[in-house]
Amino acid sequence: MTDKSITIGLPRALGYYEYLPYWRVFFESLGCAVVLSPPTNKAILDQGVRSSVDEVCLPVKIYYGHVRALAGKVDYVFLPRLISVEEKTYLCPKFLGLPDMIRAAAIMDGDYPELLVANVNSRLPGGGWEQALTEVALAIGCSRSRIKEALRWGKKAQEEFENTLEAGEYPPDVLARWEKSGRLLESYAPREFTQKKLRAKDNKEPVIAVIGHPYQLFDPFTSMNLMGRLKEKGIKVITPMAVTNQRSQEATIHLPKRIFWSFGQKLLGGSLHFLQEKIDGLIYVAAFGCGPDSLVGELVERYAKRSGQVPTLYLTIDEHTGEAGIVTRIEAFLDLIERKKVEIETENDKDDNTVDVALGS
Repeated sequence: MTDKSITIGLPRALGYYEYLPYWRVFFESLGCAVVLSPPTNKAILDQGVRSSVDEVCLPVKIYYGHVRALAGKVDYVFLPRLISVEEKTYLCPKFLGLPDMIRAAAIMDGDYPELLVANVNSRLPGGGWEQALTEVALAIGCSRSRIKEALRWGKKAQEEFENTLEAGEYPPDVLARWEKSGRLLESYAPREFTQKKLRAKDNKEPVIAVIGHPYQLFDPFTSMNLMGRLKEKGIKVITPMAVTNQRSQEATIHLPKRIFWSFGQKLLGGSLHFLQEKIDGLIYVAAFGCGPDSLVGELVERYAKRSGQVPTLYLTIDEHTGEAGIVTRIEAFLDLIERKKVEIETENDKDDNTVDVALGS
């Protein structure tokens, strides 16, 4: 690298919500400055809608806006081509073509930052994150020894992040710590993580599983602040990010065919795992125009209906979705859950009284 520090931009969209610790720690360990795009707002959404093609889903449209928002603030925007992040799986075709779509928008518009692109393809030997990050680091003039050390710290950061989520911590709170700084591991000491119970023995707070892609759920603007609204009402919110890969695979082992979208497997496996637990309701948040969501969401709804015990709400969101409509549906769904709980408690009281009468006679 040159003496001048290179500034790397990270768009606050798509893979950001799952890989921010890895990316941020890696680039900062190389001596780069890292700049995050602003939280999603209407200007970013409008820019993304203008720049993108009509057929892509809302999260991809928003990504265009976030890349454009970094123009003039960074030397490069890191934009990995996510082909496969796990063996024998693929990601959505939009992820595969995203760098090309952004380049096409830059040709039409011109006011886009320079991109750092590398392929992440775990279907190939050595084609995962380590190889992709090494390629972009070499492209900006970093030495291999420094890259090796940066990869070591980046992996530790990602492992810490994932372990914290699987231990049951609220994902937006965990992510917020990494948004403030990538220096959390300077005094790193390994920790033991204990899986939190889904519901404490005497805790009667409602537990709702919210299913959806992290970039859909944890962006308050696009999700109409769904997670925040539920927490404000005293709801315990759980998401598929708290489910380990092993549990996700175990929950779907009965399926006749493996789901080859890694994100889709996470959503379906997490849903089926939660349906086996004592949850009070399930909300599935889908992006309009997302092919994998249309299939996985349908499967989740069918399995939930078969269980016959868990109320389910299916929300489809795009750039035209009105906040008032979403709020109304959420409130009606919470009322349904409350009525169902009252009915169950009343039925249990009747059973207890029947037993008392029988014993007394």
